[in-house]
Amino acid sequence: MRAVIDTLKKKEYEVYVLIDYKLAKAYMRIHHDALLYINPEEQLPIAAWLNFFRTLKEDPTFSSTTIGICCERLAPLDLKALQDCPYITGGIFRTEGQPNSIIPSLTEKLDSLGAKGKRKFVRADCTNDASAGFLWISGGRMFKARLIDISTASVAILLPSSNLPFLNTKTEIVVSLQLNGRQLQVHVKALVVKPNGPNSYAAIFVINNETTEENNITLIREYIFETLERDITQSVMGFAIDKTNYASV
Repeated sequence: MRAVIDTLKKKEYEVYVLIDYKLAKAYMRIHHDALLYINPEEQLPIAAWLNFFRTLKEDPTFSSTTIGICCERLAPLDLKALQDCPYITGGIFRTEGQPNSIIPSLTEKLDSLGAKGKRKFVRADCTNDASAGFLWISGGRMFKARLIDISTASVAILLPSSNLPFLNTKTEIVVSLQLNGRQLQVHVKALVVKPNGPNSYAAIFVINNETTEENNITLIREYIFETLERDITQSVMGFAIDKTNYASV
């Protein structure tokens, strides 16, 4: 399923991977309207998964969670049991050894469920990453601004007012982004520049995906999802894991 997940990320769906079903309810307590896709080939037998789905949907805390199935293969009896389950409203998608074969139908379903909302690109907040930076050279000098947030389409920065005259906000320029200890060259052009207090400015730059190296766009995407994974993991710190025996409930 890794290939499916990677393709969805590249298509700008906000995807998180839970390696243990015991963590699912902890996440759903915070992210009520999430779309939860389960691979029933792993961790639990089908009967136990059906019990898991029932307890999830019967609890008002999780009632807005949409459940779907995404797996490689299913035995006919297992498939029938899942098809008959009233709690699975997110669809059942089987790759049958060809991971990307389900992408058109899966993304159509995700879109019908409003998976992206109004946004077109997944964005990560960089304010807690002191190492993230936006660097450029002007007049033989290097300048650095703080990264506020980033997507594969744009980057927002905060810089001192004294540095604004040295930043080209009129035409496309090449800058370096500091992400995860790497410096990535990207081609950007200013979209919005506005005061952010008496001594600073905020600016949004659009990233030119056509002139920026594809590998650098990939590295930006990796940084975004690593940041989001870290943030969502921290959001459930302290929640108890699910110890329910779903084979017998």
